[in-house]
Amino acid sequence: MKQLLPLSLAAAAACVFTHPARAAELGDKAAPLAIAEWVKGKPVNLADGKGKTIYVVEFWATWCPPCRTSIPHLTEMQKKFKDQGVVFIGVSDEEVGKVKPFVEKLGEKMDYVVAVDKDKQTSKGYMEAYAINGIPHAFIVDKESRVVWQGHPMAGLEEAVAQVVAGKLDVDKEKKKAAAQSKVEAFFTAAMEGEDQAKLDKMAKELEALDKEVGGLMQGKPFKADEVMKMVKFQKAFMAYQQGMQSGASDEKLETLFKEVAANAPADVKVDELKSDLAMQSAYASFMKALEDGADAKKLAVAEAKLAAAKGKNPQLLNEVAWAILDDARIQKRNLDLALQLSKAAVDASDAKEFAILDTYARALFEKGRVADAIVQQQKAVAACTEADQQADLEATLKKYQAAKK
Repeated sequence: MKQLLPLSLAAAAACVFTHPARAAELGDKAAPLAIAEWVKGKPVNLADGKGKTIYVVEFWATWCPPCRTSIPHLTEMQKKFKDQGVVFIGVSDEEVGKVKPFVEKLGEKMDYVVAVDKDKQTSKGYMEAYAINGIPHAFIVDKESRVVWQGHPMAGLEEAVAQVVAGKLDVDKEKKKAAAQSKVEAFFTAAMEGEDQAKLDKMAKELEALDKEVGGLMQGKPFKADEVMKMVKFQKAFMAYQQGMQSGASDEKLETLFKEVAANAPADVKVDELKSDLAMQSAYASFMKALEDGADAKKLAVAEAKLAAAKGKNPQLLNEVAWAILDDARIQKRNLDLALQLSKAAVDASDAKEFAILDTYARALFEKGRVADAIVQQQKAVAACTEADQQADLEATLKKYQAAKK
């Protein structure tokens, strides 16, 4: 899911990425974890926790924006439930060399066990077994080593963990919800594909009845067919706009497509921010493609101009782009002014509270020769970090800047 949808929509739209037929069902024994490397935290053997530990196994990837959004929330949940025998485990099927630096960069923001899947065997035991294709996605394994809940980590996970801890989660009820959810998926898919309205109306009535029976099909609010249909229109318009960006449509065409997005956007969507973040994503993709193609100077210059004009508001994305400009070994001539612009925007967007973002800003200042300013920002990064190993790295960088001033 490489879409910058608001969380409520992202959770609901995940229906598009799931399949109604499931080989496994809630209440089944949890598959063991097959791990290539434990990137953060102590190794976990689910069998060792039987009778005493509850596990949350969450699948994610470094390239996935909704995954990055859910990481701080998972960290907060780990802190909240740590003393109640709950262990959170984030599993990625990417290369260790990609996952490890990403996790190290986040530091305490990603403060739970993180692992890299071994030949996708863990994913096969969970994602494939339950026919789930979209990430992020989480599974709760209870003290009896059963999978008792599965879903988007930002849509009901915290409440479900609390129920499992209290021994109040009704697995049979969750099974009914899962079965009903398959019908929601079918309705959403039919609406996306332009199914006959009479058929959609019939499906909608059945779902509204099921919604009352199982106590809610959509997290936090009742199922209403008209709201889902509006979401479908927004999703279609959003996808058309993304496709236009990817295919290199003219500015005039993109503006027309985005008007359709804005016209169908839910009230909680900040349309202007969505547009600027999408523009930055597109420019960043072009930038990385130019690097992969041999750091073509002309292509890099075009992408850099688009990055400068995007005015994105997503601090993590801004920080990621700035760091790539400062650190990617393939770049022969670095655009330090752009790196400084983007890293400062990331600091402002995060209220200067994220040590990793402050660290990037300090690096940009240092590379520009503004050593005294770099020292000030690096000191702020050290003060904002509470994780020992990360703090040691930040302090080493600070000493480097201080030595350069002498």
